[in-house]
Amino acid sequence: MRIQHRRPRHTPRLRIPLALPLALALAIPLAAAGPAPAAAPPRAAAAPEPVSEEAAAIAKAQRTGGPVEVLAQRTETSQVFANPEGTFTQDTYAVPQWVRKDRTLVPIDPDLQSAGNGTLVTKATEVGLTFSGGGEGPLATITRDGRSMSWSWPKPLPKPEVSGNTVTYPEVFKGVDLKLRAGTSGFSQLLVVKTAEAATNPELKSLDFKLGTEGVDVSADEHGNLKAVNPAGQVIFTAPTPRMWDSSDAATGPATLGRAAQSPPTDEFEPGHGAQEAAMPLAVAEDQMTLEPDQHILTGKDITYPVYIDPSVSGSREAWAIAYKKYPSATFYNGAGWINADGSKGTSAARIGYENQDGGTGRSFFRMDSNNLWNTDKVITKSVFQIRNSWSWSCTDRPAELWLTGSISSSTSWNNQPSWGRKLASVNESKGYNSSCPAGNLAFDVTSAANDSVTNKWNNITLGMRASNETDTYAWKKFDAKSAVLSTTYNTRPDKPTGLYTSPSSGSNCGVTTPYTTIGNTDVYLGAKVIDRDGGTVKARFVLWPTGHGGASNEVNQLVSVTSGTVAKLKTSKAALSKLLSDAKVPNGGTFTWSVRSEDGALNSAWTAQCHFGFDATRPSNPPGVTSVQFPNGDDGWPTNTGSVRSEGTFTFTSGGIADVARYEYWSDWDTTRRTAAPAAAGGSITVKLTPTVAGSNHLYVRSFDRANNPSDENTYLFYANGTKVPDKPGDINGDGNSDLWAIDKDGILHRFYGAGDGQVADASARASADTWTGAKITHRGDWTDDGYEDLIALRNDTALGTHRMWLHHNNGYGFACTNCTNVPTRQELTTFDPANNHWKSGAKQILAVGDVDGGTDTDGDGKLDIPGYPDLIVNDGKFLWLYYGAPDNRLDSVRDPVLLAGPDDPISEGVSTVGEITLAAPGDWNADGQADLVARYDRPDAGGLYVFHGREGDYGYDISLSDRALIGWNWSTATVPQFTAAPDANNNGKFDLWATTPNSGELRFFADFTSALHTTLTTASNAFANYQTIS
Repeated sequence: MRIQHRRPRHTPRLRIPLALPLALALAIPLAAAGPAPAAAPPRAAAAPEPVSEEAAAIAKAQRTGGPVEVLAQRTETSQVFANPEGTFTQDTYAVPQWVRKDRTLVPIDPDLQSAGNGTLVTKATEVGLTFSGGGEGPLATITRDGRSMSWSWPKPLPKPEVSGNTVTYPEVFKGVDLKLRAGTSGFSQLLVVKTAEAATNPELKSLDFKLGTEGVDVSADEHGNLKAVNPAGQVIFTAPTPRMWDSSDAATGPATLGRAAQSPPTDEFEPGHGAQEAAMPLAVAEDQMTLEPDQHILTGKDITYPVYIDPSVSGSREAWAIAYKKYPSATFYNGAGWINADGSKGTSAARIGYENQDGGTGRSFFRMDSNNLWNTDKVITKSVFQIRNSWSWSCTDRPAELWLTGSISSSTSWNNQPSWGRKLASVNESKGYNSSCPAGNLAFDVTSAANDSVTNKWNNITLGMRASNETDTYAWKKFDAKSAVLSTTYNTRPDKPTGLYTSPSSGSNCGVTTPYTTIGNTDVYLGAKVIDRDGGTVKARFVLWPTGHGGASNEVNQLVSVTSGTVAKLKTSKAALSKLLSDAKVPNGGTFTWSVRSEDGALNSAWTAQCHFGFDATRPSNPPGVTSVQFPNGDDGWPTNTGSVRSEGTFTFTSGGIADVARYEYWSDWDTTRRTAAPAAAGGSITVKLTPTVAGSNHLYVRSFDRANNPSDENTYLFYANGTKVPDKPGDINGDGNSDLWAIDKDGILHRFYGAGDGQVADASARASADTWTGAKITHRGDWTDDGYEDLIALRNDTALGTHRMWLHHNNGYGFACTNCTNVPTRQELTTFDPANNHWKSGAKQILAVGDVDGGTDTDGDGKLDIPGYPDLIVNDGKFLWLYYGAPDNRLDSVRDPVLLAGPDDPISEGVSTVGEITLAAPGDWNADGQADLVARYDRPDAGGLYVFHGREGDYGYDISLSDRALIGWNWSTATVPQFTAAPDANNNGKFDLWATTPNSGELRFFADFTSALHTTLTTASNAFANYQTIS
């Protein structure tokens, strides 16, 4: 199925270095004056500062004094620019400006070229358009998301004449030409009846077109508006009421009061003023579409030839519309169906106001995407709707109004307008009449509507434009709909700091709750991770005060600047702490409260919850010392010579001045198990080996115990680890290079089975999760968190909310999902902007992670990927198969709406099987053509076939043909194979494998080298799978 892929804005994320570290030296100012601290041991040099695309663009804008585009944010319909002031401006267009082809954004270009097979195709359009090159076969075919509609001329066609985006088939009847014009999202068809003699041809009394469809049902309403819907009822193609008109020109008739001194410029596909027009009945039956031309317009005595007869089709995802009073029931969605002066149909010109030559009154509507205005914590400073006024009745200024309206659809007409909410702005200008008032932009301030979209979390804003006086012909205007843009300037509020801690440690929750940890007489470091979604430098403001005795005169209030995504750390000397207690008249042994917020110079985050620690200046504090050659101290930033995740490092603990240390206790962020190590002699040092799994900042906690079992304060050792040099191979969850398996047993326990590289698997010694997973759907394929590890996706029923929810569980590098899987830091919810796009809330037959099916995007054509690829997901809701494109913001419709892969009547079904009776697997690239494929098992005992559907890179993105399948197995029904899953190259020979359970025996079988149904090797992978609920 062909899937046109479009990448709207992705949420920026700081990518963890893979081969080389990128970091910022951390500034740690003293919080208050005090005795000079003892010299610290030398630390590793800090690595270069990581620079996000946004931060780099801001820096360049400040150097050059002008806006700089953030190429990683460009999409088919939007751009983002960094401004010298440190803000960003997002330009969102009403219609696409680019289209994604061959993983590159290219400008829209509807010009025609040879397809090499005798047909003509467009160079770059929103939808696939194919025109006949003459002879037999369809006249025109439009394709979107693998679903198509075509119609055919009843006779063989002559060889066409091609000019740009237009083809002419001469003399299809005597004296009648047939023309097609390609647009950005559809096409227009035109029969040009050139003479009165030609108009008498009896074949023009009724025109029959053979209608062909794949994956859509076509119908027409009582007004002749046609629509084609997919099995889920989504409108894929639309065609407005067919119309016909002659070549009469009002300019040749009697003078009209208020007529413009000159007519607006027209093209071949737009009707002239004064033309006689009529709507035509349209009927759709079976595989035929029938038009009945109006015989008066065709052969009347007052008719001026040529006469034009049309239908037109659009498959646009974007939306603008004209409501035209003269044709109150006609729809002109995305300009489709508008009759042009030259007889063609379809327009990119929006209209407002009244003109007395044709007696038409127009209003125009624009649906502008706005979900990216609220998907992060943006603060909007200004938002302007701009559109090019291409023609006005004269240079006399007349006001145009812009309103906030209800939603538009393919059914929008004069009689079916959206509600007009409130007027946003009015602009009293007229442009485009002549050189005295040349065409140019009108700009409307819509800041209030943009802020409403943030407050109410609107996915889009619909703006309606009309003339202030709809009886004044001087207020009539035309606009270039392609130029309509919502330009919004914003700053993003930095995130609230996370990961608060002290060194020495004040406990795992930084002392948010009692009892508070007391630290002895030593300097105390306060630390927190800070993030600004716009990247660059961000400040952490730490405030610390004696509990119950705060105030500007008795507190530490200090800013620390770091790179977004790293740890800010503030040192407060023991002398400063003692002075604060003394000034507050608090005896030694007092408690401190502290909090932190993020600042970017213009905006601040919320304050964190208040942390606490006790301070006892009378008790020595001797936390152990910690050093590591492989993972040096990160207090001054990300060291250039730090190690990578999954590489072993040695960490040496020293006594910190305690002479009779008997043992050390240590644990870490990535492994909270507390372990002990004893030195060879009391008070001596010891070296332990640890293997960090988390890329970025890490903390190692160490404390010592003396012979009397008295604990020391805890040392919180900060260090950084680089990410993996290459991402793990598909299916590998622990980094050993072998495909692994997740499984839920009959008791709802989640297991990790590690592959041995030969198809065998072994259950991990520790449970993957302490929670129950009964009834959960699970899947894994791809790195969803940008750390190089393959993560786990789970669909679970939230009984408290009465809905199913999709969760992303981070892999810690060894297949660890979560100890407490309801704990927010260990999971993130996968959601949608639009609730209508959530097809799992009522449960699902299956969820399937398929890896990155479409790859990254080169937004500027320089051959380099500006937007990295991201894993994608299929949901089988029991009736439909939906493909979701993943995104870093964890919203599965921020890249684009989910694509319907298959419905009840699509050819993925075998015989009478339904989509709900199919189980899928993700084999990766089964046929080694560079594209992800899809395996389908037919569950019922009377079916049982196992097929692979081939993936391809189509003209407009990832492509799977549901009719192009290969049989690779039979007798695979649930009766013989209760559970199965792809085992991507589990024996490391480059071929597709499967794991499958058997009924009753508890055996997991390994099917190797699935190159065909007849060539597989079967072995037993494990005997521990009796009554397992699911495997993945």
